[in-house]
Amino acid sequence: MNNLPEGWRWLALGEVTREESLRVGRRQEVKVLSSTKHHGLVPSDQYFKNRTIYSSDLSNYKLVPRNCFAYATNHLAEGSIGLQSQYDLACVSPVYTVFSCDLNQVDENYMFRLLKSPPLMVAYGAHEQASVDRRGAIRYRDFSRIYVLLPTKAEQRRIAEILDALDDQIICQGKVVEKLGSVMQGLAEEQLSLVTRNVKTAYLGEISNVGSGVTLGGEVESGVELPYLRVANVQDGYIDTSEMKKVRVSRSEVARYLLEAGDVLLTEGGDIDKLGRGAVWDGRIDPCLCQNHIFRVRCRQDVVRPEFLAAYTGSTKGKAYFLSIAKQTTNLATINSTQLKEMPIPLPSIAEQDSFIRLMKDVKSRLDSEVAAADKLVALKQGLAEDLLTGRVRVPEAEAVVESL
Repeated sequence: MNNLPEGWRWLALGEVTREESLRVGRRQEVKVLSSTKHHGLVPSDQYFKNRTIYSSDLSNYKLVPRNCFAYATNHLAEGSIGLQSQYDLACVSPVYTVFSCDLNQVDENYMFRLLKSPPLMVAYGAHEQASVDRRGAIRYRDFSRIYVLLPTKAEQRRIAEILDALDDQIICQGKVVEKLGSVMQGLAEEQLSLVTRNVKTAYLGEISNVGSGVTLGGEVESGVELPYLRVANVQDGYIDTSEMKKVRVSRSEVARYLLEAGDVLLTEGGDIDKLGRGAVWDGRIDPCLCQNHIFRVRCRQDVVRPEFLAAYTGSTKGKAYFLSIAKQTTNLATINSTQLKEMPIPLPSIAEQDSFIRLMKDVKSRLDSEVAAADKLVALKQGLAEDLLTGRVRVPEAEAVVESL
């Protein structure tokens, strides 16, 4: 607690907050809110998609006046806390904890960011374990004992403004990414429609080798352990290898299941969004296998390029085909290898396919650049927030960083 920046001090939350316990009573038309991990307090019917999960009798619900806070008492360590800044008066479930801040000492927007910061998440977890009244809950009594580092109110306000400005930039960059993604999708559909008009077709089984991956859970006493792709790794238009698992297979079966760069991977289904979902494998992990719920399509590349095939199977027409042939039950749909092999594939010339691929790569490169810029802003904001909230970086330095963007 030594060597604090000038004007900064350590205080227990109980010194700058006060628990509020007013109830709705006979008040009418009070908005019911729920606390969320990522978005703070939101209208309950909006969060639960127009489902009413709260009581028809709100009289015992806790009031949350404007600029007060509420947290889900048994979910605080997950970050489920919010600032009520939308309504003159709202309410939350009786199991929530509601508190106000001493606005002479605290800027409420700064406090919200402080209460959502990583060090406070750690502190909540520690106090959650100490709770004796309710397992996994943090009562205000325990919450009030947590110490926080506070600058002057003027500096609090300026820090909140800096982080708000970064949030605005992140939102704007997110809209750029979203718009460019929509443009890319629309362009792909348009170009596919043009390039596949009045061309010959062939069944997928005629122009490729279709196989599936290794079945999990088999008893293999000896053999080799290799990384494999699960359905979760095969997304719509890309392969996500951020979390990989391994499977043991006999050495004699490795060649049968081994993936090659250029293989088109398609999921067999389950949930509707997983029906025929796929992308081209780029060989970034070698050796690598896939599980049996993923089809591996190895193209005759003198007839059809993998990137073109992946674009077509992921298009509106491709998805419509999968839906038309899938075995469906409630919210579930699957296809088998025989059905996949019978999929008719339009075959423009290789030159036309290559031209389409180059065009889409150019757009994808631009999209990747914008996504990287968005990720950079998020990382900057996270790092700067931590530094500002602890006093490691002061306001003038942070302002210079934001102004340079």
